[in-house]
Amino acid sequence: MKTQKKLIILILPLIICIAFILCAAVGMLIYPDTFNKFFSSSQLIREIPPQLPHKSYYWDIQAYAEMAIKPSCQAFYPLWPLIIRNVFHPQNVEQAAHYFLLVATTLFFISTFLLFGILKIGLQRLYLTFWLVLAYTLNPMAIFRVIGYTESLFATLSTFLIWVCLPQLKLNEKIKLCFIFTVTLLMALTRPVLLQIFFSTTAAIITMLTLEILQLKVYSWRNLLVSIKKFQYEFKMSITMWISALLGYSIYGNFCLQTRGNFLAPFHDQKNWGKALGLHLELLFFPKSLLIDLLGLYLPLIILFLSIVFVYLKIIKPQNIFVPKYKFWQNILILYPPLLICVYVFNFIRLKKRNFQGNLHKLLISNYTKTLTNNYLFWFCIYFTTAHSIIIFFTQDRLHSLGRYIFAVPFFFVALGYLYFCIPGKTKYHTLWWIISISAIGLVQQWINYGQDKWLG
Repeated sequence: MKTQKKLIILILPLIICIAFILCAAVGMLIYPDTFNKFFSSSQLIREIPPQLPHKSYYWDIQAYAEMAIKPSCQAFYPLWPLIIRNVFHPQNVEQAAHYFLLVATTLFFISTFLLFGILKIGLQRLYLTFWLVLAYTLNPMAIFRVIGYTESLFATLSTFLIWVCLPQLKLNEKIKLCFIFTVTLLMALTRPVLLQIFFSTTAAIITMLTLEILQLKVYSWRNLLVSIKKFQYEFKMSITMWISALLGYSIYGNFCLQTRGNFLAPFHDQKNWGKALGLHLELLFFPKSLLIDLLGLYLPLIILFLSIVFVYLKIIKPQNIFVPKYKFWQNILILYPPLLICVYVFNFIRLKKRNFQGNLHKLLISNYTKTLTNNYLFWFCIYFTTAHSIIIFFTQDRLHSLGRYIFAVPFFFVALGYLYFCIPGKTKYHTLWWIISISAIGLVQQWINYGQDKWLG
């Protein structure tokens, strides 16, 4: 029986990888240049060369390829090109871009199997794990994990960080902290995560402390100190990540200081892309970019809100939760969250006010919800994704790239898994199945766009 179970655990992620390959194959069949571009070690000759800002053959890969040939200080971070430079020693941009793609594709398969095993340990539900990893692998932004972007390396490092933060992992505390320090350092050298790390770790600790104190129902400095002592290991993890992320940027910042005379040059370069503090309320309705960027803005916030409500109503103020009965239109509207929220709130208020209990459904919340109060990994994951949404909303006049920051890495799907675990039954999967179906179509379209040198996100 154990051998059979191990075999299933190996076969299921393989099926997931095959599903991704099938989406890529369909895209390549529809637009054959996609196949030629993906497997070619040099740029294809175009009758009409791609012209910025609408099209580009390599997009960001060209900047990383140039850094792989000659180190430089830019808005892009150094670890990814450093690996390619030292392992493959490319002589030109085309060689470097091809090596990025090869290594990214390899990491894609490795990280998919790793994440499947890690989620299986963390959630203890094979069925839930399968659908979550399938959603993670078939979403349109998953293409970034195979075409040479940092998402491949960052997703792999993130998977290791999730593993070491699992509550089920029984390792020596010092070993775990050393591992967290190392992985966070590498993540900070791969892409800008300093603000996200500070925000997510701090918010996770504050949330856990708040929920703990609310359960005690006696607010005093003594209870606060008791709660702090209870989560002292989580404090150690947070401080380790702070120091490591700061050190990671400091290494690159020092290089920038020596080469450009500016320690904060990467941040200044990002300003040249139009990043500046501001409030653009129109982005709540129109992303001015891909629709999935709007999902990247809303879904982490929705998951965070639901998590806090579930925990509060299960532990702090126990009471039944009634929601409008499941209807198929909810699946349609999830593709445009602003309208979904408006319709859902309107119907909920209307039904409650008129007391149409027959139109309401009692939402059961399992006792597992109680474990979320002190699940550092869960809160870290959801706040890490939320941080990206907040940062981009307040620093850009459009939501460019937000979708891949959320859906091309595993944190959002880990948080979603823990939330799903709180709801018994399989009705909760209806929306997930719908999203996977739509996402698979979107992934095929992304492969076509890739072959046409179009913007992918």
